[in-house]
Amino acid sequence: MDKSWINMPRNTCQYMDGLNKFLDFAFANKSVEGKIICPCPKCNLKKWQTRETTHEHLILHPFPKGYTFWLLHGETSFVQNRTETPSVFQSNEHKVSGNDPICVMVNDAFRNFFYDDNVEDDEDMRPRSSEMMPDEIAEYLKFMHDGQQSNVNDIGVVSRYLDYAKIPCSFYEAKKIINKLGLHYTKIDACPNDCMLYYGEDKDKEVCKKCNESRWKRRKKNKTIDGTMKKQKKVPAKVLRYFPLKPRLQRMFMSSKIAKHMQWHASGSTNDGILRHPRDSEAWKNFDLMNPQFASDARNVRLGLAADGFNPFGDLSTSHSTWLIVLIPYNLPPWMCMKQSSFILSMIILGKRAPGNDIDVYLRPLIEELKELWNNGLKTFDSYSNEMFNMHAAILWTITDFPGLGTLSGWNTHTGLACPRCNFDTTPKKI
Repeated sequence: MDKSWINMPRNTCQYMDGLNKFLDFAFANKSVEGKIICPCPKCNLKKWQTRETTHEHLILHPFPKGYTFWLLHGETSFVQNRTETPSVFQSNEHKVSGNDPICVMVNDAFRNFFYDDNVEDDEDMRPRSSEMMPDEIAEYLKFMHDGQQSNVNDIGVVSRYLDYAKIPCSFYEAKKIINKLGLHYTKIDACPNDCMLYYGEDKDKEVCKKCNESRWKRRKKNKTIDGTMKKQKKVPAKVLRYFPLKPRLQRMFMSSKIAKHMQWHASGSTNDGILRHPRDSEAWKNFDLMNPQFASDARNVRLGLAADGFNPFGDLSTSHSTWLIVLIPYNLPPWMCMKQSSFILSMIILGKRAPGNDIDVYLRPLIEELKELWNNGLKTFDSYSNEMFNMHAAILWTITDFPGLGTLSGWNTHTGLACPRCNFDTTPKKI
């Protein structure tokens, strides 16, 4: 179907004729109860409208100039040159290459909505729309459109893009975009004395079941002009920021390149006696021998857990502590697994003091997820193999400094018998 009318002025016969053909096609293929998703800028591919209303909107407002593949309006397959990456929103002025990092990120976030161009059969080059809900497709289209509008490849032409680039105008708007990409976190209230989390069966409690400390901060009572008490929002005394693990592991397999690297540890020889990667260690090999079912699928995730605390203000006199729990996926090759981009932030523990031995209270959500991943697994789509599999995960070891060892494991690191290796085989001496 000729779509050149999209770029023509709205008062021309060509635009009106093309608009009517578009409406005929859309209502013949994608109408629900006499309505279709309206593509006008006002409805923004989110509202269902009648033919009359859609026709009016697309006369008063321009048809999206880059919307040439009508996925939401009846087009279900296409064939494109294998050397180009299929794109929903494209214009002659701003072509999107297959290496565009924004488009790659959005494609990964929405489960590789389009297949890669290195397919064996032309029949596979179609949108995987059956796996997505209409709202997700609309979000995909909007993300791709905004991403291409915001793409700046040359510093010398930045000013040329400022007129149309859609950059979030506030921190709140930026957070909403990140949440849609699946990078959200969960706030879990905690006892200020590190006794418990208000989580699971305790999520509705108002006071700590161990020390009876209030869940909320004490605040001064304020009065209005007429003498009545102001209603104040309750503020938690302490909050754990927890980043769910399961969706982040699933996200790694949504990218075909990363999914391929997640099986690297099972390739090649590891019997030459040279330690290049943790897969060459005795601990790794012994783990495989003791858990053959886990080791049978190279895609099962092996993690290391690192923990440490610091004062973000750089002032030792400031009463504040921040503890981070970070997971490292050791399935990846050595040139990837220790990169910052591969680290998985699991939780942030903020407070006036370090959690100490009570850190196990905060580890509860992570431990529960790890138990589910070990015992039951999680259905995950492998975009490299183009199949679903049951993903399991396990933590092989922890990484801390010596004081952190005492915090994470409860080991006594402050006496003459502190060494976890020689322990009772040594004699402490005063210096």
